[in-house]
Amino acid sequence: MMENQGVSLSQVSMHDLDDLASTAADVLAQVRDAMVEPHPRKVAPTFSSAAIADLCGVDKTQVKYLAQKHNLPNGQKIEGSKAKEYSLEDAIAWVMTIGKRPSRPEDKSGKVISVCNYKGGVAKTSTTVAIAQALTLRGLKVLVIDCDGQGTATQLIGISPEQDVEIEQTIMPYIHGDEPDLRYAVQSSYWHNLSVIPASSGLLAAEFAIPAKAMSQRGFRFWEMLKTGIAPLRKDFDLILIDTSPSLSHLTVNAMIAADGLLMPCPPDALDFASSVQFWGIFSELVDGLPDAKEKRYDFISIIYTKVQANEISRLVKTWMKQAYGTHINGIEIPDSTAARTASAQLKTIYDLSKPDGSAEAYRRYKDPLDRLADYVLDQLALGWRQ
Repeated sequence: MMENQGVSLSQVSMHDLDDLASTAADVLAQVRDAMVEPHPRKVAPTFSSAAIADLCGVDKTQVKYLAQKHNLPNGQKIEGSKAKEYSLEDAIAWVMTIGKRPSRPEDKSGKVISVCNYKGGVAKTSTTVAIAQALTLRGLKVLVIDCDGQGTATQLIGISPEQDVEIEQTIMPYIHGDEPDLRYAVQSSYWHNLSVIPASSGLLAAEFAIPAKAMSQRGFRFWEMLKTGIAPLRKDFDLILIDTSPSLSHLTVNAMIAADGLLMPCPPDALDFASSVQFWGIFSELVDGLPDAKEKRYDFISIIYTKVQANEISRLVKTWMKQAYGTHINGIEIPDSTAARTASAQLKTIYDLSKPDGSAEAYRRYKDPLDRLADYVLDQLALGWRQ
């Protein structure tokens, strides 16, 4: 038996871990500051006349006429060019005036959709924020509730969970019973008509606070806390999107019970598929033990292919997923894309880019299915409002 001469075990103390965490946080802060300065850290994209026409479903040649007819924003001349550019607020004004997409009837409440998966790294949060942005570009007023202590959705919406979010700004005061509902926590963002209830690592305390309250209050319906807290916000927003943690935590169960619809982004990968099956099985068992929860009805449940690769394994797993989930499988495929990775590296989604950052073809291949997914969600909302 060989001996490792001169080699000793290098143990790691908790003090070492403190140093590691502190150093890593400093480096991340420096990287973030370099990418997102100056404050405000994120800036909304601008839109060309062609993009305005595309959003409104009209021909580009009609833009000038329609601007005059409806007294719409006419864009700003780009220096050194004959072209014009429009702000995000301009674009949304055009969509709400000219666009012919479904909208919420005045006598209907906003809808809630929870985005969930057992695993991380499946494009859950990036899909959530992209859908939120895309639906504001279809005329909706949208709120994202970040229920993941990692705060990635909060970060993508331009707020640093570590630097900018106090625990009092999250859902935790409501969870502790210090607020009657969640209206206090809503913040506007750099993106017009997109608001957020941010998250920070302090959300982890919810996993202790919720069961503690359930134990101390006989008959307390702990699985309906978010449903109750969200209720007043349905008047203010057409759509409330809840980004959940990659787990079946108390908050995730609350988010799913509060929702009118469920979205599960899932790559066609064998392990991701197996994890998704486990997720639904455990959720079903949990619901069995919650009074009246079995009576709940969803407007829709949709499993979305994400990070799709053009190989035989992906094709095979898609076949399994179709067999497993039947009509709940959404035919839209969001590819594994360099455009997505490029945007993510800048703490952005594809909708944050005013123009392709790299290959225009890669940008289009990634953005087009997200646009179709946003249209699908809008159609589901319209069906729910009609019912």
